[in-house]
Amino acid sequence: MFFLFGLTTRENLRFTRSATCRYCGMHAPQQVIERKTKLSVFFIPLLTLKKTRLQVCTNCGGTSRISGSEERALAR
Repeated sequence: MFFLFGLTTRENLRFTRSATCRYCGMHAPQQVIERKTKLSVFFIPLLTLKKTRLQVCTNCGGTSRISGSEERALAR
């Protein structure tokens, strides 16, 4: 029997909001990105294995992981 499987990682821009960067300290647009890694069998995504939220500074490029509650606070 032959199985064709693999992992796929996709990024989705959730929103952009002006805030102070954790790294450079500048008040600049911060992008909130959701990254999902899925298991695929025969090119059909079946399971989400990992879900990560990232905050990316557009000024310096600094990236940090954020929790769901931090994402909701930034969305307000």
